[in-house]
Amino acid sequence: MSTFVRGRCWPTIRIVRMTGAHLCAWTRSVAGRASTGRVEAGMWAAGVPLVETTRGGCVESVHYGAIAVVDAQRGVKWSVGHASLMTFPRSSLKPLQLLALVAGGGIERFGLQPDELAVMAGSHGGEPMHVDRVLGILQKIDAPPSALACGVGTPLDSAAAAELMRAGSAATVLHNNCSGKHAGMLALARLLEAPLERYIDPDHPAQIAIRECLMDLLQVDAAELGVGIDGCSAPAYALPLRKMARGFAMLGDPPAASERWRAGLEAIGSAMRRHPELVGGSHGRVDTELMRLGRGLVAKSGAEGYFCVGRADGSGLALKILDGDPGARARGVATVMAVRRMDWIDDTDLAGRLSAFGPRQPIRNLAGRHTGEVRPAAALLGG
Repeated sequence: MSTFVRGRCWPTIRIVRMTGAHLCAWTRSVAGRASTGRVEAGMWAAGVPLVETTRGGCVESVHYGAIAVVDAQRGVKWSVGHASLMTFPRSSLKPLQLLALVAGGGIERFGLQPDELAVMAGSHGGEPMHVDRVLGILQKIDAPPSALACGVGTPLDSAAAAELMRAGSAATVLHNNCSGKHAGMLALARLLEAPLERYIDPDHPAQIAIRECLMDLLQVDAAELGVGIDGCSAPAYALPLRKMARGFAMLGDPPAASERWRAGLEAIGSAMRRHPELVGGSHGRVDTELMRLGRGLVAKSGAEGYFCVGRADGSGLALKILDGDPGARARGVATVMAVRRMDWIDDTDLAGRLSAFGPRQPIRNLAGRHTGEVRPAAALLGG
């Protein structure tokens, strides 16, 4: 079922080729693997109540989740739920997926700047500043926008989407929030002198290099790496929650990583802190606002209720809302409260720049009447 291949960037590492067809078999095997410490009775067994919504003073809904925090020695410092929960980080993985390009010499080869690294590590809002950077990257690597395989996407930023509508312009592939990541993957293909075509194929040299990088950095083997297809059509990888916390710990504190990856992690983390608006957007993005605090944090959100934070002291946090947070109400509250509980931010931050996300958010109906609130559950309050 598996074929071993040798990567082109780091020839000492050998990894397993995987295709999307492996995902279902992997999911079934994980469900029955109780002895490994993974989820034993389905994903819900891995979580605890993290966020509640109320109506009329009563709890109406509960969002379950899991959080893993590792310390500078990479041990689990604090967790709620199952720290080894196996799930997809989705876009939270983007900064680490970029590492293959940066560590392989992409900055020097193409003259990439920190602002361009930030947009490649991000899930941008489709604002003009984002589109311009992605286009600039494509020009540097001599690739047309049509080479991007992420698909056309409406800007995540509501103002940018409204401006397109007012101008009578259609969204393009450049507006897709993953276009920066895909530009980075195309750059990696160029760096490896590989074809641009089918660069999202799991067996393309660019994807092999990314996978090798992730497995070595996070110290995971084939049994710990699930593979699927992301919303942008690139490979998506499932990892234990604590491993993602470890990855962001090293992104926050690159000297804690092996020498092979330190310079690349430093370049990516520094770019994200320096240009947080290019990682997310001008407003309304939890990761952007956390990094704007100037507290040495590096943060990245992911779809379906995922979030990661790294800190300059070598700590890292990974969080997953188990129901995927379909109303986009729980993740912000859970994230800022988890970070506050770790004393990575203070109450001034909660009342200021982060007030739009927590600790409590009012719920109003279409008539503007207050009907309840979104609030942290006991696990995030120390109870």
